[in-house]
Amino acid sequence: MAAFLLAAVLSGCGSGASAKSAEPPRATTAAGKGPVSRAPAVAMPTGPAAHFTVARHTSAGPVLMTRLKGAKSGWTGKVWVWLPPQYKDPRYAKTGFPVVILHTGGAGSGYNYWSNPEVLPAQEDDVRLNGTGKAHPFIMVMPVLQPSSRQDTECSDIPGKPKMGTWLGEDVPDFVRANFRTLRSRDGWGTAGASSGAFCAVKLAAQHPDTFKAVVSWGGYFEPDTELHWSKDGRRANSPDLMLERDRPDLRLLLIAGGSPRSRDEQQRMNALVKLIKPPTVATTYVQPNGEHFTKDLKKLVPMILEFLTANMQGPTSDKG
Repeated sequence: MAAFLLAAVLSGCGSGASAKSAEPPRATTAAGKGPVSRAPAVAMPTGPAAHFTVARHTSAGPVLMTRLKGAKSGWTGKVWVWLPPQYKDPRYAKTGFPVVILHTGGAGSGYNYWSNPEVLPAQEDDVRLNGTGKAHPFIMVMPVLQPSSRQDTECSDIPGKPKMGTWLGEDVPDFVRANFRTLRSRDGWGTAGASSGAFCAVKLAAQHPDTFKAVVSWGGYFEPDTELHWSKDGRRANSPDLMLERDRPDLRLLLIAGGSPRSRDEQQRMNALVKLIKPPTVATTYVQPNGEHFTKDLKKLVPMILEFLTANMQGPTSDKG
């Protein structure tokens, strides 16, 4: 879709998104006429509670860090978490918040630059946009991407290597549900990534459409890109382009490519993927004018990413009658 269509999508952002001073919306029936009498919309923490330390202080509140040993994968890695200011407000004690899992680019071993406001001010941008009703107050979860800088698993379970596909796609969401008030519906779950993290965001969402609803890819690619010893079946099972074409998951995708001549390969990959997508999958594309594959260009687009996720995800919800 053209850039003007993206603007149309984002124009609906913020409808009920701001939770700065008002009570959170209550769960309603499909007709919107009364309280839900079925299963609760809010998922309260199930435990066990993780031990967190403060990784860094920001003007938007602390970024926390823990080490997660995945019950399903058996692998242990760092996870950073940021909670919006509303999360600890007593008025929201029974409110579930939308979750966005943010995947870093590069090797992504031992770090995630979404958790560093000096690189990407995602938390400050979220507070600012929420204050004007343009973004939900998101729980931001930022896991490492790879087990080591020399071991690129492409977010997959590869025989003989750590089960990063399971850790990222199952253990990390399970950890979030264990520790925080979230939403039961996948409408309250999104993911975004940059470069290699974009590959992972799209792949993991395509593998787990029961968990995720909205996905953002910045500068991404959509088939395995490393010299791993993939089997034919293994490569097909971990290629997001083939998964999207074959499975047609009900996802909302924002695909972003740079508009610089040096970013033509990004545009070509993006356009090739769009040709494979069929309903109910919906893809919106955006070419950043003069954009290149640098974090300084990604930094400019963080507000757009948050607004897209807001437009395509459920906001904070309370079951309180």
